[in-house]
Amino acid sequence: MTVRVELEGRLGSEPSVREVNGRDFVELSVAVSQGYWSKTEDRWVDQGTIWYRVHPTSRRAGEEARLLHKGDAVVVTGTQSVEEFTRRDGTNGYAIKVNADAIYVSRIPRKADA
Repeated sequence: MTVRVELEGRLGSEPSVREVNGRDFVELSVAVSQGYWSKTEDRWVDQGTIWYRVHPTSRRAGEEARLLHKGDAVVVTGTQSVEEFTRRDGTNGYAIKVNADAIYVSRIPRKADA
């Protein structure tokens, strides 16, 4: 089964580009803030951040990813999967990966700009 997702978040670091067998592979780290507006408290209630590893799968998405910078707001659409990895301390961890077929620059204002 394929899980389609659309994420709206910010880049947590500069895009990572590495070459494998003569082909460039781009990886983005995208942070998505979780929370809700509390009417009773009249404020945003933060519920943490979820981090995604984003891998562009189309040529256009890869080209767009190269133009992005840390802190840029993006919208990503693609398929989601979970990868297991071993942490430095030997425990298991899980990473949420998105194979992105589209990456767009978003117009979310930075907190300092809002």
